Amino acid sequence: MTLAIADAEAILRSRFGEPAKPPTDYVVGFTTSSGRVLAIHREATETRIWFQPPAPPKLDGVRLMDSASNSNSNINGPLLPLRAPTTLRIEIDSSSALTKFLDWYAGPGRAAPALAASAAIDSHAFREAFARFQVLMTAKSGRPFASFADGLIYDWESYKPRLRAYALGLLRTGEWSEAAIGSGAILNRMIEAIEIQNSRSNLTNNLVFWQNRFGHANRDHRALLEAASNPKLRREIEQLLFGLFRSNADEGATFDRLSELTGGKYPLLAYFYFLKDMDRFMPIQPTGFDRAFRAAGIDLSTLRQCSWENYSTYNQTLAELRSLIETAAGLKSARLVDAHSFCWVFATLLKMEAEGSIARAAGGRDQVRYLGGREKSIIAMRMSVENTVKNANGQIVQRILKNKELRMTTAELEKLIASLLDLQDNRCALTGIPFQFLGPEADKNLLPSLDRIDSAGHYEVGNLQVVCQFINFWKGDSDNAEFQRLLMLVRGIEAS
Repeated sequence: MTLAIADAEAILRSRFGEPAKPPTDYVVGFTTSSGRVLAIHREATETRIWFQPPAPPKLDGVRLMDSASNSNSNINGPLLPLRAPTTLRIEIDSSSALTKFLDWYAGPGRAAPALAASAAIDSHAFREAFARFQVLMTAKSGRPFASFADGLIYDWESYKPRLRAYALGLLRTGEWSEAAIGSGAILNRMIEAIEIQNSRSNLTNNLVFWQNRFGHANRDHRALLEAASNPKLRREIEQLLFGLFRSNADEGATFDRLSELTGGKYPLLAYFYFLKDMDRFMPIQPTGFDRAFRAAGIDLSTLRQCSWENYSTYNQTLAELRSLIETAAGLKSARLVDAHSFCWVFATLLKMEAEGSIARAAGGRDQVRYLGGREKSIIAMRMSVENTVKNANGQIVQRILKNKELRMTTAELEKLIASLLDLQDNRCALTGIPFQFLGPEADKNLLPSLDRIDSAGHYEVGNLQVVCQFINFWKGDSDNAEFQRLLMLVRGIEAS
């Protein structure tokens, strides 16, 4: 007995109403009352339906197919969840079999998990933030943002879907088998899909901090590398990854267990989920996104908050931002990845503004005030020196005294600080880290601080350098050359 495709489509229409999107000659899809989607392949010789996991129980007349074959370009718009690598496909041979399947798939027991709540978003605050974003975009690129398909935001962000596609090609999750769990094969493929640096394709995975630039302990995927020689850890991580990509494992429980095993490496876990489903999950870099959220008046912190609850709220917040971006920019549509790109570029521009490194557009006016922050920082450094001298000697002096002497006038000191900043290219003399200057988005640890090269010497020409505040704190009264040597060792570079 064979169920005609037209008859199956009629059953779906009677049950779910109008299709989720205008049908094409190839695909017609529907949305259930619980928000799940399914679609019929109109060109197949049999009635075949794509649907979201998990797999159904054994039902007469319903055969689970080995391959989803869901790369059809007509699976788009509201049906995009069916493009996920976890999508399943069945072949149905009768109307009664289809009814049984739909009772299971769309019935009360199959309701989709409730969506996490978005963080509160104030539309007025967002409009103000978007106006600021446009000012920064114009200052950096010479023209305001108008589309995700061109301009600065495209140049910086269009690589992410390409990177994901490349990584999935390395993962080849369709080839994974339960028998491989514990062997290291799944782990090796995931490590390969993380450590992407392909000059030929111009692709580098910067969504995860995996390179060994600042020590093995700081690599996001450290636990995966160590699991290669730890059979128990290797088996558990591979079991979790298999459940995430190939079976109906609970996404929340999987996330939180992986967080425990990896030391709460948020970018790593978000990358896993981004690879699984780009329509629901986005990568994360907590410091940057928190900066963008603060600037937009969104009360959401992700730094050191690696949990399924926080990640779900993060993704739902990005989803809520889509319509606000569309309205503010006059766009017809914005994808989840577009909202992610907007926040990341905004965060990057805010950081550049704080560092004073946003260049003016050629021939343009000063639309972003960043020198004011630098001038305020110079004054703050001058006042700090004066207070230090006062506390050391009991009064502010300019020429002579016994402990820490300021051997120049106030005006000379400010001029010297400014010249040092110019000489150092607005970077820390000991680390090369770009300074941030006083302002609402500045990281206080990266503010400039005046340091005496010889801590036993005085505040005078030839004995001063400008360093980051945290470096000045770390250095204390240490010998400058020895401190430099230790910093280079931390970077893996021995003094010559």
